[in-house]
Amino acid sequence: MSLLKTAGQIWSGLWKLMLLEQKVGWKNIVCLLTLCFIMGLGAGGILHLCLRALQCSHSVSLAISGSFTAVTGAALFLSKYLRCITLIFLISCGTQQGRNGLITAGTSVVLLKCAQNIFTNLQGLAESAVCYLEHMLPSIRGIMEMYREVIKWISEQALKIPKNIFVKLEDKFELNYRVEDEDFERNLSTVKHRLKSLGDNIKSSFDIIFLVWKNTLAIIGVLFILVATWFYIRRYLNKMKFENVFITNQFLKYDAAQKEKGKPHLLSLTQKERKYIIEFPSLWLTAREWKTMARFFTPIFINLCAWATNIMIDWALYIFISSIRNQLEILPEHLALKGEIQNPVKMSAQMFSYETHLYKRECIPRPTLSITEIWIPLVVIIAALMLVTLFSAKLTVLKVLVLASFYPDTESDRVQFLHQKLLQKRMSVNLENREKKLSTQANSVINWLPRFAHKIYSQFTLHYIL
Repeated sequence: MSLLKTAGQIWSGLWKLMLLEQKVGWKNIVCLLTLCFIMGLGAGGILHLCLRALQCSHSVSLAISGSFTAVTGAALFLSKYLRCITLIFLISCGTQQGRNGLITAGTSVVLLKCAQNIFTNLQGLAESAVCYLEHMLPSIRGIMEMYREVIKWISEQALKIPKNIFVKLEDKFELNYRVEDEDFERNLSTVKHRLKSLGDNIKSSFDIIFLVWKNTLAIIGVLFILVATWFYIRRYLNKMKFENVFITNQFLKYDAAQKEKGKPHLLSLTQKERKYIIEFPSLWLTAREWKTMARFFTPIFINLCAWATNIMIDWALYIFISSIRNQLEILPEHLALKGEIQNPVKMSAQMFSYETHLYKRECIPRPTLSITEIWIPLVVIIAALMLVTLFSAKLTVLKVLVLASFYPDTESDRVQFLHQKLLQKRMSVNLENREKKLSTQANSVINWLPRFAHKIYSQFTLHYIL
């Protein structure tokens, strides 16, 4: 406990240094310089990653990011509000802006790689069909040659039939054949060339798109977070209702002061108010925070389903081509055909054989699976998204607390606004409950009066008769 207390005191002292506009004492100056240098180092690290994404050399990116770290550290030391913007920027990397950047990165990895792999597998399947047709031409010529030999043998056997005065055979039999495959070979060569050209063009396009997207993704993400941070601070300063649902220490002090003055106070909160008002610090999540986390996770879930769909399409095509490959490998590579022709005159037979191939080993398609290449970055992105989702509700509170510390006047106005808003809502609820209670009592009286009147009338009538 003493260690935690000491750590809390150190953190409280450092935080007070961050909020100081004027630096007093050399110890405070050194501590503040160290803090600003650490924050500048974080910003310089982000810049270094962006420069490396733009294919800058390691030495150049280190020199630029080092200079940026020094300049940023000095600027943070001199400007209190720049420290606020930097802290909000770093926290925003873990909230919606960081989530959107991670989703964009995951989408680029999955869509580009899966689309490229699907096209590669389809191209391999088409090239396999072209290769098979190419190797079928020798087989066609071979079987035509076998037919020629069979017919020639039949003519030779016919000449050996015994001659007589009624039958006369002349040896004028000629057999020629021609396989007209020039157009087929030309078309096949054209298809092969176009297929290769189309594949190279699409692959180069995918490579260029992936390279450009990868290089600009980091910079676009950082710029997007910077712009979103600026709008967030502006909305906080100009709109009292924006993210004004937190019970902070300033709110507790203000409510206690109102109680001491004898004015209406709020604490403790009712059960209904606890559903939409968040007390801080608290490790437990309120119903509002659970809803915030669910809304935060909704686009993540939608994109995860889209990623899974693309991966499943790629996997289904891989399974289809793999099944074709497995079925071809089960079949024998060569097929032998044998024929026998009987000679009834000489009581003999002639054997003819022909051997062809069902497929060629080099023509079997070899599919690839994109998940084997992208699973490492994809797992990292999904893990980061899950972590960001878990801390999304508390990081939003942290941003509000940072802004409240750097803008105490605005926070005081926001506390008064929230206090007055809750008082008015509670008074309206109490008034509504009182009206319901009075209405219930009035209804009971109205229901009771006829019975009372009937009872009085009955007694009066009985007394009059007697």
